[in-house]
Amino acid sequence: MKKKKKNPAVVLLFFAALIVFLFAAIKLSAVFFRYYQEDSSYKKLEDYAAVESPVPKDTQEGSYISPVDFAALTEINPDTIGWIYFENIDINYPIVQGDDDDFYLHHGFYKEENTSGCIFMDTEASPDFSSDHSFLYGHNMKNKSMFAKLNDYAEESFFQENKTFLIYTPTETRRYEIYSCYIAELGMDSFTYSFDDKESYAGWQKTVKGRSLYDTGVTPDPAEPTVTLMTCTPKGSNYRFLVHGRLIG
Repeated sequence: MKKKKKNPAVVLLFFAALIVFLFAAIKLSAVFFRYYQEDSSYKKLEDYAAVESPVPKDTQEGSYISPVDFAALTEINPDTIGWIYFENIDINYPIVQGDDDDFYLHHGFYKEENTSGCIFMDTEASPDFSSDHSFLYGHNMKNKSMFAKLNDYAEESFFQENKTFLIYTPTETRRYEIYSCYIAELGMDSFTYSFDDKESYAGWQKTVKGRSLYDTGVTPDPAEPTVTLMTCTPKGSNYRFLVHGRLIG
């Protein structure tokens, strides 16, 4: 019985498909290995922040004792200004503020080139978080690191389980209550950095509160500074997912 000869075109197509598959697998492995390396560098930094069991204020002297070792962090990176922590979400990172709003998009905490970048504050805001409105930016990473999980605030059920976040500074612990979550197009007044007076700030708070995807039940007050957490969204490059939080303590 004669053996059927293999069609050269079929064989060629098979090997071509195999090469494409192997190339894609190698490329994907390289991406995940890079993510692993970048995540590992940030995990090591968590050793400097005992935020899960924060040290209380010194009741004898009345001085604040931070659970974050800012002395060690600023020795690594002098641009360190704080630490952000969500109690139920894997967002637990140092905050930096650079000389521009571009460098930390592409560089990590050690100032190395890094696709994950850093959680950083916009250059217009005061580094002590005293500005009426401060922006913190973080990448929307495919492995759900950095600020990727902010997009989950599109669901009200997620908000109900994660209504607040903490920011530690060298001098205080600041708790923020989330009052609005939504997707904003670049150029909207949601991205306003400064205000002429408290009246215009109050008007802005009312506007962005009204844009929330659902009623958070929280009403901001012009006496309370706002921190806005911002990340990219699958909707497109001209849009950002915004989470506005008011200072409550």
